[in-house]
Amino acid sequence: MKTSILLKCGLAVGFLFAAQSAPQAHIIIEDMQGRAGYNEMLTLIVPHGCGADPTTAVRMKVPEGISLVVPHAGDGWDVEIKKRKTDKPVMREGRPITEVVDEIVWSGNTLPSEELGLFKFMAGLPRTPGKVLYFKTIQVCGEKEDRWVETHDNDAEYWRAWLLKAPAPFAVIVEPDKPQLGIDMQTLAKARAEMSGGQ
Repeated sequence: MKTSILLKCGLAVGFLFAAQSAPQAHIIIEDMQGRAGYNEMLTLIVPHGCGADPTTAVRMKVPEGISLVVPHAGDGWDVEIKKRKTDKPVMREGRPITEVVDEIVWSGNTLPSEELGLFKFMAGLPRTPGKVLYFKTIQVCGEKEDRWVETHDNDAEYWRAWLLKAPAPFAVIVEPDKPQLGIDMQTLAKARAEMSGGQ
């Protein structure tokens, strides 16, 4: 999709500019975008330590609007999930959910300051193209912390987040060019009903 390609190129250029003009590169979400309504695999990229100090833990806040989150424990990291109660039940797979993941904590390992860290998770993204989701992150380096939690309140000018001193990693929700399963859910449900009726 042409719009998606242009957005992706713009995000890449913006990150490179920010990385070159800032004292150190920022923590980011890979590709800095996700497809509306998808269960999307996202990667939090940690490109450095707290100065020269190695990273010993990463705490990522899950933004509002995401009701499904499944973290990946890779490269020797332990994963802890912290949950929160919802103000009202959220429907997921036809049933109400009253608790959602509030925070993911990766710990129990050490990432040298000169090495790249990749922290993966799957997230059920909202059906809101144009919305910017900020994944506020606290990078722990022993006794030190770097807080990547600053956000910009105008989604249409999300790029202004790069003007902040410590911007939170973010993903721009984009319109997908096709349903995630290759077919819309209504057609799939109809086909299932026809199969059940034929047995």
